[in-house]
Amino acid sequence: MILSYGPNGPDARDASRDLRDLFAQNWIRANADIEKALVAIEEAAGNPGETADGRSFEDILEELERLGLIRKEDGRFQSTARGRQSVRDAVFEKLFASLERERPAARDHLLAEAFRERLPSTRKWQPGDDPRDIDWNSTLRNRVRREPVARDLVESDIDTWETETVQSTATVLMIDISHSMVLYGTDRITPAKMVAIGLAEFLRRHRPRDTLDVIAFGNDAWRIPVESIDELQAGPFQTNTAEGLRLARQILHERRATEKRILLVTDGKPSCISENGRLYRNTKGLDKRIVERTLDEGVLCQREGCRISTFMMADDPLLVEFVERFTRAVQGKAFFTGTDRLGEFVLRDWVRGKSDRN
Repeated sequence: MILSYGPNGPDARDASRDLRDLFAQNWIRANADIEKALVAIEEAAGNPGETADGRSFEDILEELERLGLIRKEDGRFQSTARGRQSVRDAVFEKLFASLERERPAARDHLLAEAFRERLPSTRKWQPGDDPRDIDWNSTLRNRVRREPVARDLVESDIDTWETETVQSTATVLMIDISHSMVLYGTDRITPAKMVAIGLAEFLRRHRPRDTLDVIAFGNDAWRIPVESIDELQAGPFQTNTAEGLRLARQILHERRATEKRILLVTDGKPSCISENGRLYRNTKGLDKRIVERTLDEGVLCQREGCRISTFMMADDPLLVEFVERFTRAVQGKAFFTGTDRLGEFVLRDWVRGKSDRN
């Protein structure tokens, strides 16, 4: 997706937001390297299809400084705390664009419904309460007590069920950083990082009691600090999905949460496993030894109460075969999606998954 910037929008605020989005996308693609990000923006400024006509790179730099997204120190540009927050804001807004396009009531209900549980007690209805929480048995009894032959309800008749917020959810987001995530000119790692940044920002804003841990997995698996997600890079690695699942299970075992989720983002079949301190790998086909180990780790996660959703950014037949088998084994869910809608799929699954348990 090409983000544009220019003075042709309805107002200056839109132009500033376009520039912020341009900065955010190139910052993430450059793995939080400000010099590389600015080089990419300069290249965009020379392409009429990517920025507005007549807008020079110098103009863009001046505006980025004015907005406080970058600053100059000792003759070199540096990122700022405000600039890094603007990246998180831009990603959050982009990933929630589909929800924003829905009717406001439907969107607000989707978010609210995901985070509450119905209690056995009732109270009098108040304006703004969800109509689906009305206790109709109690409401009709109130109407009969008030007037046995009454045809219409009045507000004082209506009782509604009490609700409370779900205590907490612990989520582990696993990101594949194998070589295929950037192979053949296809950038899959940037959308994956955007998912992690967007989900982290969502939880910070709406679910501060929830936790998010991010795991990168290639030949091995390790935890990535949330504040360093934008620095994550794909490398010359194989795909050790089993080790990623093992680490996710270990992390979630330590979390005291009412719900535990694993979101697996990948574009390839498992191609290696760890055995006695060594790496066993086989990139050809579906290696039985590797597949069985991966399934075993997934089943252990499921048995410990972890719900697994798998998001695949490729449609290779062997990959599809593995995903279908894995999903059956862990009693989870699978989504096949391109890079352009990955964030939407992940966030919707996370939100709707919470609704499913109510």
